[in-house]
Amino acid sequence: MASNNDQINYNAGEAKGQAQEKIGHGVDTVKDQAEGAKENTGNFFTAAKDKISEAAQMAKDKVTGAGQATYDKTADTTQAAKEKVTGAGQATYDKAADTTQAAKDKVSGAGQATKDKAADTTQAAKDKTSSDY
Repeated sequence: MASNNDQINYNAGEAKGQAQEKIGHGVDTVKDQAEGAKENTGNFFTAAKDKISEAAQMAKDKVTGAGQATYDKTADTTQAAKEKVTGAGQATYDKAADTTQAAKDKVSGAGQATKDKAADTTQAAKDKTSSDY
């Protein structure tokens, strides 16, 4: 029986070794899968973080761009208003200068006409006075 017993012990040891080997492979597989899941989870969160950062940067750029566009539009409007006021001021100045010159010319012409009329009247009075004597 010893040899039968030895055979049974041998077979039991063989089965135990095979079971341990299978369990070892199973543990290794579970470890590999856990490591892969860990990497995938890390990759997922890294990608999510990158996307969130990218979206935040895009929003920041958009707000900054809108602010710059508003600033540019305000500057353009201010410059246009400034030019319009300057142009209106210049037009008013030119009109006033023209009006002043026209008034000067008119007064000068009226003065000359009055002077001429006075000279004619004086001459006529002299002529009349000379002819009366």
